Amino acid sequence: MFKPAIKNNRKLQSQQVLDALIAVVRPYLPLDLQNTRITAEDIIAVLGYASGNRISMDAACHELKKAPSANRLREVLATALPDRTTLQRALNRILRSQTPHFVKKGKRSYYIAMDLTLIPYHGECYEDEKEIIRSEAKSGTTHFHGYATVSIVHDHQRYVLALRFVEKGESMKTIVAWLLNRLKSMGISIRCAYFDKGFCSVPVFKTLQRRKLRFIVPIPVRGKSGGVRTLFKSASRKTTYTFNSPKHGKLEVNAVVVKKYSKGRYKRKGVRWFAYAVDRLPKSVEPHQVFEMYRQRFGIETSYRQMNQVRTRTTSQNPVIRLLLVGLAFIIFNLYITNREQIAICLKNSVTPISKAWLSLRRLVRMIAHAVEKLFALADVVFRHAHFALS
Repeated sequence: MFKPAIKNNRKLQSQQVLDALIAVVRPYLPLDLQNTRITAEDIIAVLGYASGNRISMDAACHELKKAPSANRLREVLATALPDRTTLQRALNRILRSQTPHFVKKGKRSYYIAMDLTLIPYHGECYEDEKEIIRSEAKSGTTHFHGYATVSIVHDHQRYVLALRFVEKGESMKTIVAWLLNRLKSMGISIRCAYFDKGFCSVPVFKTLQRRKLRFIVPIPVRGKSGGVRTLFKSASRKTTYTFNSPKHGKLEVNAVVVKKYSKGRYKRKGVRWFAYAVDRLPKSVEPHQVFEMYRQRFGIETSYRQMNQVRTRTTSQNPVIRLLLVGLAFIIFNLYITNREQIAICLKNSVTPISKAWLSLRRLVRMIAHAVEKLFALADVVFRHAHFALS
């Protein structure tokens, strides 16, 4: 229908943002479009509009006057998309293409964080029971679609580098090894790795120790006595802790215990204890420094919250479509980080106040939606009876 044209200037316009999204997605997205007038650019534009408004594809098609019909777009997308493995490989190629060149040169090491994102799912499996994993109840369900990601932080900028669909029964060891191999193939050196407490297990520790990686993993506190609670004595300190696994045996790791006083913060009072499994940290690092280092990970977790803010909603049972929507949300997030960094560079010596020119994620997706609205036009609302409130 149209060809995106990328132009470099100091003014970021809505059409440029949409063109940039299409330019980064279209070359890698394997869509087998046959016997249809719907183009890949049309599909990306509609999905971008749905992401900007946090609505479903059906709602986006109904709101856009010249967009394909909702049923037709759903049918075309279901038949044009490849299998889940091929789509995952394509999404990772897109994420890799969005990674800054200086990161891929391998001249320095970076802080990385791995996380497991669980999106609630209400319904039956589409084809295979492995598509759905079980976890603690959330949003009225214990069924989820799981996605593992790895991110880096560079100059306070967060980039999502790789995405993996998690199947039922997959071990954390397998997921961690896959993500680490992905980073190795990209030529990225790891300075320190941060993990969610869900990765705290003997097989994961053995994998990290075998690869001689520096890491910080929080130790979950379970029960009212015993376990890691035996370390919560006196003051913050460095110590060791032994994990006992009936299946994988015993493993002793270096541990750091941190004692923090709430002081009424977040409506809490009293003492709070934190325990971390660590390895290969410098001897000069104190326990309170470990606590502050791990707080960097919460900056990375922001990307997952913002991903949900720009993720197209769907009721589809097809895990391939759901993977596409999650991957597209991370791609939009990376696009936002890249454009924000470029604006910051342009404004270093500018007389324009940063507050008036600053770019937020919400503003960027609204620019995408605005460009799509100009492309397809908004549909009129037809009332069954005459409506006299409007003139």
